[in-house]
Amino acid sequence: MKVIAADIYDVDLHRWKPPIVLRLITDQGIYGLGEFPLAYGTGRQAAIAMLKEMVASFVLGADPMEIEAMWHRLYRRTFWGQGGGPVVYGGISIIDEALWDIKGKALGRPIYDLLGGKVRDTLHVYANGWYSGEWAPEDNWAPDGPEEYADIAAKVVALGYDGLKFNPFFPRRGERRPGHERVLEPWRADLGYARVAAVREAVGPDVDIMVECHGWFGTASAIEMGRRLADLSPYFYEEPVDAMNVAVMRKVSESVPLKIAAGERLYTRYGFREYIEQQVIDILQPDVGMAGGITEVRKIAAHAETYDLYIQPHNCHGPIATAAAAQVDACTTNFLVQELVPFRDAIVYELVNEPLEPQVVDSQMPVPTGPGLGVTLNENLIARCPRMHLAMGDS
Repeated sequence: MKVIAADIYDVDLHRWKPPIVLRLITDQGIYGLGEFPLAYGTGRQAAIAMLKEMVASFVLGADPMEIEAMWHRLYRRTFWGQGGGPVVYGGISIIDEALWDIKGKALGRPIYDLLGGKVRDTLHVYANGWYSGEWAPEDNWAPDGPEEYADIAAKVVALGYDGLKFNPFFPRRGERRPGHERVLEPWRADLGYARVAAVREAVGPDVDIMVECHGWFGTASAIEMGRRLADLSPYFYEEPVDAMNVAVMRKVSESVPLKIAAGERLYTRYGFREYIEQQVIDILQPDVGMAGGITEVRKIAAHAETYDLYIQPHNCHGPIATAAAAQVDACTTNFLVQELVPFRDAIVYELVNEPLEPQVVDSQMPVPTGPGLGVTLNENLIARCPRMHLAMGDS
């Protein structure tokens, strides 16, 4: 079997985090899918260009069943793979996803069966993005005061979710947007605390609250805020400081009585190694579409397990990314919980014919049972998107 062609789709049908989708096509008519996570932030066009170059240089003509060899080739022969960032590792990751999808389909088995078999039948999930979903004010992408956060949180919990994540440190409507320059101003600290307190009161003590910081704060501010939030019992405190500096994260971890989570901007086993071996964080959050794909996240999880650490894959993306994360979750014994963004426009989930997000009941998502990733493209919808086609023999 060979990969003979590829399609790269710019899924521009909605404004909020529109995905980039890769389809690899074999000479046996089997296709595999991957979803590039650089749908937000800066780098979208770079992601498309990197995919084009990687596929043309290394993937076309290759045997899709030789996944480990392809991962090694992309890591070593791209040059920038050794020490690269989100563009190169995102490219490696979604090529890896697509190859696993092909292999699973060719063998008629879900990917987790090829990785040792599932260890659970459903996946515990929590909701992110709930505050910017269908209940968010029309004139703002997120709620404003603590009372609005509390009202929406109560509605989400009423739907059955037992875990909510959010960043409570955005300014109020009409106030200056923070520069995120390390110092947590008193007004923003007070507002963030009030929002978390309001959500805690609205949902009660048995619902998990995850506080996201996006690495905005300096060490002193992160420690001060973490200590202050402790009486509200957040489930974890995510990226209080930049994940680039292990020593700084360790100082926060040792100074704050909360579980620390991080990893969405760490890449491959090499980026996670010090965090694992020094036990700096409690919950590792590799993104399957960014940290090196299914192949690499399994290795990160195995290394973490030797230190009794948990894996909670990062996922703020679309239904293909969710399906890829689910394959890893299903067969990983130190899996803890899966991040999900379940309240976006319906067209987001309609990208595939078998989206997992709408199937969540009481914070439990089913493990997909179909071959490969367990999802197939909605051909009518994807046909509406700009496509870059690559094929063997193209100059």
